[in-house]
Amino acid sequence: MFTDMQMVFIVLIITALCFLVPRFRSDMVALASLLALFLLGVLTLEEAFAGFSNSVVIMMGGLFIVGEGVFQTGLAEKAGNMIIKYTEDSEFKLTMGMMLLVALLSGFMNNTGTIAILLPVVVSLCRKLQIHPGTLLMPLAFVSSIGGSLTLIGTAPNLIASQSLSDYGYDPLEFLSFAPVAVVVLVVGMLYLWTIGRRMLKQPLQEDPDKSVETEKDLLTLYDVEKYLHKVVVPESFNPSEKSLKELTWATDYQVTVLEVVRERSKTPLAFAKKRENEPVSADYVPRPGEVLIVYGERGAVNAFSDETGIRHLPREEDEEYTLDTSRLAEVILTPHSRYINRSIKEIDFRDSYDLTILALKPQYKDAMKPEAEKKLLYGDTLLVYGQWKDIDRLYEEMEDTVVLSHIKEVKERTYSPVHRLIAGLILLFMVVMMVFQILPVSITVLIVALLMIITRCIRQVDQAYRSVNWQTMILIACMMPMATALENTGGMELISDRLVATLGGIGPLVVMAGLYGIASIFSQFISNTATAVLLYPVAIITAENMGVSPYPMVMAVAFAASMAFATPVATPPNAMVMAAGKYKFLDFIKIGTPLQLIIGLCIVLLLPVFFPF
Repeated sequence: MFTDMQMVFIVLIITALCFLVPRFRSDMVALASLLALFLLGVLTLEEAFAGFSNSVVIMMGGLFIVGEGVFQTGLAEKAGNMIIKYTEDSEFKLTMGMMLLVALLSGFMNNTGTIAILLPVVVSLCRKLQIHPGTLLMPLAFVSSIGGSLTLIGTAPNLIASQSLSDYGYDPLEFLSFAPVAVVVLVVGMLYLWTIGRRMLKQPLQEDPDKSVETEKDLLTLYDVEKYLHKVVVPESFNPSEKSLKELTWATDYQVTVLEVVRERSKTPLAFAKKRENEPVSADYVPRPGEVLIVYGERGAVNAFSDETGIRHLPREEDEEYTLDTSRLAEVILTPHSRYINRSIKEIDFRDSYDLTILALKPQYKDAMKPEAEKKLLYGDTLLVYGQWKDIDRLYEEMEDTVVLSHIKEVKERTYSPVHRLIAGLILLFMVVMMVFQILPVSITVLIVALLMIITRCIRQVDQAYRSVNWQTMILIACMMPMATALENTGGMELISDRLVATLGGIGPLVVMAGLYGIASIFSQFISNTATAVLLYPVAIITAENMGVSPYPMVMAVAFAASMAFATPVATPPNAMVMAAGKYKFLDFIKIGTPLQLIIGLCIVLLLPVFFPF
């Protein structure tokens, strides 16, 4: 039979392996591990559910609501547009200005939301200035992670670090405890990204011009859409009985989607190119006899459709190029917690929901493909959609599930109330003052600020406040905390600490701290930074106590390492989001992120003892 300690380590190893499998949701893995520890008798009922009453979980929920208020009032987007207005004449000023803005915003709210807000703005500006988005997006993702470490509330590991110290009888961390080291790290990171990182990013783009998307015509080529475009003509004998495309069910019955109708500008029969005017059609469009339509589908499907309906498939002349009204194309990526993830294209039904057609799907690390109805969408997928701009704009306004990247029109500022934007800014300032001077406990301050965002109508509806809470993160934190309790109760924490001290303790606390930083840094590349932090904080504290030194530098080293994850695109949600938008490869993150990881790690290990002596 296994001992309790051995059972906990087995559950921990299985949990860590499941975190690495993209198919498994991290919150469900954490919940399963919690139930396993209880059923094995390692945790009591009170210990199993202690995480759900932890103040860190409550604070995280409140901070999501605060961030929603900032986003809904347009405070973040307004700041982004102001930076662009005053820096767009210089790539250097633009890059530095946007990195500083992202770092500052990430210090007070969820960095995923910050990136989602600014992605369309940055991509549109890069198109205007003829700069490839890949030059700017990876630095923004990396800086968002660094910026989260500026304050106590910037990232979950910082909050959990303070709570862990308090649980072991030490004074909690202050609001700006991380700031002295984080500011130095931010400066070093920005310098690296502008010099070495920028040079490494630009080189492959110059060598591979096909990857540079400067016009919407390039999007059709990049996503290999043109081969699926066909012209058909509706015969004079066609009797649709005034049925719309939706009622005719051609898309479901034949996998053929009508995209445009060709309107003639001259008397030339079936004129194309400059002699035609294409009009997009919606699902309510009623086809008429004699009309020429542009349809989307496999050649075989179009031929079968033609045979069964009598609608004639026009042969493509040699060198004839079929295209679309490319001003109605847009690239769309799924947000990390989109409700469309793990749902099929048929289930989400963009055509009915938004009157948009998905022309192509580009999974991470793979070439673009024609979307199949039963194909399930995964985190990191990019969609090429086609439709009228009023419908694309409607999708652009909804940031919970998708981020619209390419926008042929100038990205407009959303319509916001200047009064509510001012109120949101004042509420945010009030929160900072309350936390800096420690007038009330941090958790109470966050709840007060969240309530103020709701009652001042910075968040228009209470339901929107509830929807803004990332329940996956909340469940993950609450379920992983008992794992640390189980390790401590069974002696697992003491065992890990003893091994660490026995291996590195003879050299000195600085080396032990570097070892903790290295372990946390490796873990955070592949599993949640929250899970990494929850598991390693007790080890850091117990190790410090066994060595007779202060636990603060040890704990803060783990906090920094958990947040500084640059070497893989799966390390953080912002990394994954910009990978799709910037057309990066997995190797790009290793090549650019790994040196940054090492440089920043060295800075943190050397600086922490200066501000927090052993």
